[in-house]
Amino acid sequence: MARTARAVALLTIPLLAAGCVQPAGGADPEGGAASPAPAASAPSGVAERGERGGPRGAELAVDGVRTHAVANDTVELATSSLSGDPGEAGRSTTVEWTPRFTVAFASARRDGDDLAFRARAEYLHDEGSYVVHSQDFTVLVPNGADGGAEGGFAAAFDAYTAGTAEELATLTPDEPTAEFTVTIAGVPEEDAGERYADGTSGRYVQYETPEEVWGHTTAPPQDYVPGRLCYIEGDTWHDVPLFEYTDVPCG
Repeated sequence: MARTARAVALLTIPLLAAGCVQPAGGADPEGGAASPAPAASAPSGVAERGERGGPRGAELAVDGVRTHAVANDTVELATSSLSGDPGEAGRSTTVEWTPRFTVAFASARRDGDDLAFRARAEYLHDEGSYVVHSQDFTVLVPNGADGGAEGGFAAAFDAYTAGTAEELATLTPDEPTAEFTVTIAGVPEEDAGERYADGTSGRYVQYETPEEVWGHTTAPPQDYVPGRLCYIEGDTWHDVPLFEYTDVPCG
């Protein structure tokens, strides 16, 4: 199947669910990757996971959260603040995004029935700390179901999470980076016949944005969550370019 056809099929899901006529992947005003399509980003299974990671011990005014792919191996969590008063005549509200946290993946290696992702996290805020937890990550595998307007994006995938709940790293302004490995349990092996010409198979790894970020409760579609990347099993990360719409980052 060509990558173009696959991109059209996947993009149909978020656009129908949102009732949009204009793509949600407009260019980032700061020149970064295209914005994600909110309707495809609803977190799956977050509430049932118990303890999670996220920011600790810092105060920050947050009006919105955006977690999306900024490179083919990197997910970024940014927060927004509003400037201007839309209630005053002649003034408008401008959304400004500030990166707070990134995860850059290095490999996705199979270990029997499990899949171990090696990655490097970085905390970009100058106060408090940020915890990376095993339950912050999900692997999505296409299940062949029709994820139409009613089922949504998640209905077309089976979700797999870490078998062990544990803190993987704690980042601080003094020690803002850490390498870690998160093992996702029970991910079925890939069928070589399912791969596309670029080597991908329509599978994703997600960083599930915490339900609360610096006192702000994340609520799609107002907030763009989670952050999703295509992965290919192997000792190194793939070099497939990032697609324009970062909800389907490999098209």
